[in-house]
Amino acid sequence: MRRAPITTAAALAAALLVAGCKPDFGQPPSLVSGPRLLAFKGEPAEVRPGDTVAVTPLAVSPMGTDAQPMIDWALCLTPKPLDENNVVAGDCLADGDGVMPIGSGPTVSAEVPLDACALFGPDPPPQPPGEPPLRPRDPDVSGGYYQPVRARDAGLTGFGLERVTCNLAQAGAQISVDFAMRYHANANPTLLPLAASIGGQPVSLGAIPINAKVDFNASWPSESAETYPVYDIVGQQLVDHRESLRVSWFATAGSFEHDTSGRDENDAATSTDDVWTAPATPGLVHLWLVLRDSRGGVDFASYDVMVE
Repeated sequence: MRRAPITTAAALAAALLVAGCKPDFGQPPSLVSGPRLLAFKGEPAEVRPGDTVAVTPLAVSPMGTDAQPMIDWALCLTPKPLDENNVVAGDCLADGDGVMPIGSGPTVSAEVPLDACALFGPDPPPQPPGEPPLRPRDPDVSGGYYQPVRARDAGLTGFGLERVTCNLAQAGAQISVDFAMRYHANANPTLLPLAASIGGQPVSLGAIPINAKVDFNASWPSESAETYPVYDIVGQQLVDHRESLRVSWFATAGSFEHDTSGRDENDAATSTDDVWTAPATPGLVHLWLVLRDSRGGVDFASYDVMVE
C-alpha cells in the first residue's frame, strides 16, 4: 500500500485531533467475516527455475476451513513495472498474455518457468517490443526473489509468492562461489500445537467461558528459524542472518490484542503470545494461525473453539 506523504499524514492527524473523534478503521484483519484466502504454502518453500512446486491454500469463511476450494490457478509471467507499487504487476490480475493457467482444484502442482530469474529476479529481463529495456529486480531484505502464483476462488483473488533460487547479482566470482557453498534453500517453518490458558491455568479450547481473556501461545521448533547469508553490496561481503518468524492470528468471533506477533532475527525465542477476548455469545468459533518466516516460508493451522 502506498504511504501518504508526511505532510498529508500530519494534516490528517491534526484534523482528527481538532475534531476530537476516533477514526473508524473498520474490522480488524484478524476477524473473518466472509470468505477469504488467508495464505498459500508452497512445497518446497524455495525452488530453482524448472523445478516443480505444490501449492496449498488456506481458504476460510465464517463456516470454517474450506478443505476443497475450487480454485483456478495461474502463474504470473509479467515483471512488475517500476512505476507500479503493488506486489505483482497489474497485468497479473487479468487473464491474457500476462498469466499462464496451470490448473483448477483445491491444490496445484506447477513447474516454475525457466526464465523466472529474468522475469522476477536479477537476470536481465526480456525487452518488450518497441519499449525501453527493463532493469533486473531488486531482492527483498533477505536477498530473495519470488514467482507469483495467482489463485481465484468464487470471486476472490489472491497471490502466493514462491521463492526462487537465482544467481547472486553484482558480486565477484569468489563471493558467488562462497554464497553457493553456504546458502541452503529455504524450508517451511513448522507450527507446534497451540497452547491456551486463562489466568495462568491451562484450558481446553472445547470449554472457553464467554468474555474470557485467553492467553494463546504459538510455538515452533528452533530449526524453523534458519540461518542464511545475504550479500551486502556496500560492504562487498556475505553477512549471516537468522530468519525472523511471525504469526498472523484469525478468528470468526472475539478479538485479538494483536493481529500479528512474532520474533525478529535477533530473538532466539521459539514462541509468541497473543491475548484473545472470547465473544459474549456462546457458540463455535473458528481460529486460524499462519506462521511465516522472513524468506517466504509458510505453515498454518486451524482450531475449533467452543465458547460456553
